[in-house]
Order: sequence, then C-alpha cells, then structure tokens
Amino acid sequence: MLIEVLRAVRREIVQITKPAPTGSVNESASVFGVDDGELYRMFIESGGGDIHKWHHYFAIYERYFARFREKPISLLEIGVSKGGSLRLWRKYFGPAAQITGIDVDPECSKYSSEGFNVSIGDQSDPEFLATVAEKYGPFDIVIDDGGHSARQQFVSYEILFPNVKDGGIYLVEDLHTSFWPAFMDYQAGVSFIDIASRMVEKLTWWHRDPGAMTRFGRPLAERTGNVDVPEITRSIFSIAFYDSVIVFEKKKIPEPWHEIR
Repeated sequence: MLIEVLRAVRREIVQITKPAPTGSVNESASVFGVDDGELYRMFIESGGGDIHKWHHYFAIYERYFARFREKPISLLEIGVSKGGSLRLWRKYFGPAAQITGIDVDPECSKYSSEGFNVSIGDQSDPEFLATVAEKYGPFDIVIDDGGHSARQQFVSYEILFPNVKDGGIYLVEDLHTSFWPAFMDYQAGVSFIDIASRMVEKLTWWHRDPGAMTRFGRPLAERTGNVDVPEITRSIFSIAFYDSVIVFEKKKIPEPWHEIR
C-alpha cells in the first residue's frame, strides 16, 4: 500500500515539474500583454542578432517610456554591446532624442559614427559617471543594462540618479544576477534588490511621527517649519518591482495633505 502511495506522489511531482510546452513568440508576448506594443514589434522585426532582451521587459518599457516618444529627451544606457539597443531606442523615441551609451569595451566607441554619444569607462567608477553626466545629462531616462554586479548597480544609481530630470525614469534590469554568487560583490553580499527594498519604507517617512497628522491636516500654505525626511522621500514618486527589473520614477514630492470633504 505504501509503495502505491509513493508511486502516486512521484507521478504528481513529475507532472508538476514537467516543463511547459514552448509556445510561439506571439503566444509568449501575449501573456505579458506586449504582443501589440510597437517597441516589442520593433524588437521582433530587428533580426540583426545585436539586441539581447527578455521578452517580458517590453511590457515594462512600454509602461514607462511611451510618454517620451517623439520628444527631445536625453537617454543614457549603461551597456552598449553590439549597439543594437541604441538603434532600437533611436527608432522608438525618434530623431529628436539624444541617445548616450557607456561601455567598458573600447570597440563600442565606433557607434559614435551612427549619431550616438558613446563613452568608454567602468560604471563602477564614480568619476567616470560624473563626467558623463556633466557632459550629456541631465537625463530623462537611465537604463542600467551594464555589468550587472551589485557594486556596479549601486555606484551607478548613487551617481546617476541625482542627474535624472524631475519626472524621469531610472530603470535597472537583469537583477536576477542578484542571486548569482559571481555578481555579489557589494558589502556582506548585499544586492541592489536589498537596497531598493529598504528604500521603499522611506517613501512613507513623512508619517513616522503620529503627531504629524495634525500638520498634514492643514493646507501647505498654513504650515511653518519643515519635516525632517530623507531625500528619497522628497524625490521618488514610486519604486516598482518586476521580474528582474526595478523602476524608479523621480518626482519632487511635496508634504502630504489629508482632509475630509
């Protein structure tokens, strides 16, 4: 009897762990709601073998980037590789966009001839990043698709986020590397996901003192003095977590206000 039970359990486990059948590109895209997105279509039709992206990223891109299309924006992408994504951003955002890329590979400097700003350097070098930001910033969009180590991601955020415009986007991708030992090079194995997770609580820092409810119940013009909160509380509208991606929306945040009407 026990043997039959064990066999039945084994059959269930095999059924659960059996790989799902691989669907077509369109079926995969449909799951993520991007099969009709223009940026995703551009990616699928590119066919040059020079763009490496996870399919589900395009739903995230469309959500945050669509409002910047056909505008004179400034975009910085960390990680140039074969230049395909720079070309994709140019096609998507239009000719008025200033597209800048940085990479450690000197070979990538050749893409400057295609109308992109390309700087060669290490994204974990604060002085290099500050030079790029001074020359080409501030930026409407920053995409960190660089070396993917925790130190690189943290240093890049620390230097570049202050150089994102109000209303801009800072996006870090391929964060699944946060769980890969070779990429855990920050203090005590702390990952960028860990850092961003701790930042979330600071979005609500206004409310740590229950007594502040009285202050926040008055119109802004009637308040005196200031509430001591971290800069994160005053400059980040949202932090959104997705599979392997974190998106920061930068925006000047006034003190909150509650009332009964």
